[in-house]
Amino acid sequence: MNEYSTQASQSLTSNPVDEAAICALFEQLVNSWNQGAGDAYGELFEEDADYVAFDGSHTKGRAAIAIQHQQLFDTFLRGTRLKGQIDSMQFLSPDVALIHTTGGTLMSWQSDASIPGRKSIQTLVARKRDGKWYFVAFHNTRIRPMDIETIASGMTNLLWQKLRPSR
Repeated sequence: MNEYSTQASQSLTSNPVDEAAICALFEQLVNSWNQGAGDAYGELFEEDADYVAFDGSHTKGRAAIAIQHQQLFDTFLRGTRLKGQIDSMQFLSPDVALIHTTGGTLMSWQSDASIPGRKSIQTLVARKRDGKWYFVAFHNTRIRPMDIETIASGMTNLLWQKLRPSR
């Protein structure tokens, strides 16, 4: 098993062969990231796929996803490792699946213990085309639980906005 695990949920339209293929697709996603292979990463997506990163940036299309990731793998993300797991898989039709995963990217100097601070949840949509599964949508959101300091800071900011004199 790679650096991911699967806890796929069953639905009426799923079958074990397709579940295994989607798990393998996710494994390829993790492996291509860990190898720093932008082209291999991009090949897992449909030609017109949508990719939304944790910072809200939106990339459209397989080629753009591959180019952008190779640039990242060659610079800021050099030597990073992606760790993740499939948390749920729901088949919306025999050829379309909704997948939720959690995981994180570890910088080269970080250990597995660093993941909680860098943990994200991803929503992916996969579609089977010509007998093969591809991702058509990917949305990554950093998990930032609200703690008392974050809530207090937000309330202080809101109060300041309301009480300051208009200009």
